[in-house]
Parts: sequence; C-alpha cells; structure tokens
Amino acid sequence: MSKGTILLVDDEAAHRRLYADFLGGHGYNVITAPDGHEALGLLYRVTPKLILLDIIMPELNGIETCKRIRSNGEHKMPIIFITSLEYADHIKEGLIAGGDDYILKNGSLDHVLERVRYWGSSDARRKAEKRRAKAIKDVSNYLDQNALATSRGQLKWREDPVALALTDFLERALAVVGDRFGQTQEQQLYFLGYVAGIVDWELEKQGALKPEMQKYIRGALRMSGIMSDQQVNELLDQLDSVAANQLARTGYKNGKRDKGAADAAGPEFVPRGLMEIKIEAA
Repeated sequence: MSKGTILLVDDEAAHRRLYADFLGGHGYNVITAPDGHEALGLLYRVTPKLILLDIIMPELNGIETCKRIRSNGEHKMPIIFITSLEYADHIKEGLIAGGDDYILKNGSLDHVLERVRYWGSSDARRKAEKRRAKAIKDVSNYLDQNALATSRGQLKWREDPVALALTDFLERALAVVGDRFGQTQEQQLYFLGYVAGIVDWELEKQGALKPEMQKYIRGALRMSGIMSDQQVNELLDQLDSVAANQLARTGYKNGKRDKGAADAAGPEFVPRGLMEIKIEAA
C-alpha cells in the first residue's frame, strides 16, 4: 500500500531518478517533473501529499513555482526545497514565499526520508508556521555568519601574495576591455578559462600548492566583479565540464600566455588576451 504521492520537481534527470528510486523503495508513489511549468500542470490532475522542489531551475525557478502554487488557496501541501547552502539567500526567499522546509542536495538520503516522513504527519502540518519561522531564522543566521566570513576572507585575500599578483594583473587586463565585458555567456566562459590560466601560472611561479587553485580562481572571479556570486558558484560547480569547453580552453591558454609575458616584460606590458573574445562576441 502506498504511503502517499510525492511530486518531485528537479531539472536534473539524475537527481529525479535518485530520489524517485529511493523514496519509491520506501513505499511512496513518486511522480516527477523537470521544471516548474510541468509541475503546475500536474497539480491540476494530482494532489500530492507533499512537494520536493528544486530551487535553481531554468525558465520557472523553484521560488516562483512555489509562489504560484501558494496563490491557489487549495494547495496547502508541504513544500520542501532541495538545494545547496551556496544558495542560502534563495532558501530564505523560498521559505518566505511559502515553502515549509529545505533539504541539502549533498545531504544523506536518510535525511530526505526523515523530512518526508515528518512533513507527511498531521502534527507537522499543524506546526508548519512555527517550523517555517525557525527555518527562516536558521538560514538568516547562516547568511549573517557567511557575510562575516566573507569579510574576513577579503581581508586575507588582500594579504596573500598570490592574490595580490592576480588582482594587479586582472585589473590591468580588464582595463583594456572596459566595463561592458562579461555580459555574454561566451565571454564569461572565456574569462573563467583566462583566470584559470593566470592562476595556474602564478601558482607554478610561487611554488604554491595546486589544490589551492580553485580557491584562487573563485577569489579572482569574485574580485573582478564580472559575475555575481551565484554565477561564480554555478560555473565552479560544473568545473569539469566547463574546463572541456573550447572557449574556456582558449581563455586558459591566453591567460597563461599573457601572465607569462607580463612577468617577463614588467609593468609596461599591456595584457590583451581578453580582447580576443571581446571581438569575437561583438
């Protein structure tokens, strides 16, 4: 006998299969949707016991989907967001929009089952408002602590010799292309590769550990102001696949070339590697 129907909404097929197979194995009937639009359509035909809803999705994201679900007064089922703490600001926004709880994607499946069981109980539904308020408070505290850690990290960045060299070089490279650089996805992919190239060169020169590479790439991307923190996180979450992109590979080669030439020629050298993608994307 089924323990109830769960609507699982996630744009990544692998995640849908993982959660659907796991929860199905524990007696739940799981129906899935790859995006918010399809999920809203399903709700005309099915009334699930609860909804597991990814936040970061193309077109109609989880927060907007949640708002539309709650705009229908008949849809009072619990909504549990599935996401990462890297998007803690979105978790807070989603809870305020009417979500009841959240599950971290890198958490254990047993925790997913525990949350599903909890929100499937009548006692949880009675305490939904209180639980939501606590979740919002917890996420707000995390964001406050993260902001403090970021501030401290920025101070350490300004004291790090590798970071100082990266900052100086990137300021010179970005001055060549102007403020409009980085507005297209192609330019952002190229820029990620370019930054990776100059980081790799600088770490080799200073004899720093290569495991530190992603930390410096992240810091340099944030310092540049070309992308938002969310865009930086999304790119670095897919670093293996991004690294195989031809634009990123070209950017890497040119970044390493420019940094080597700059070190050899001194402060008079003008790094023009970013101009190549600027011209191609114009």
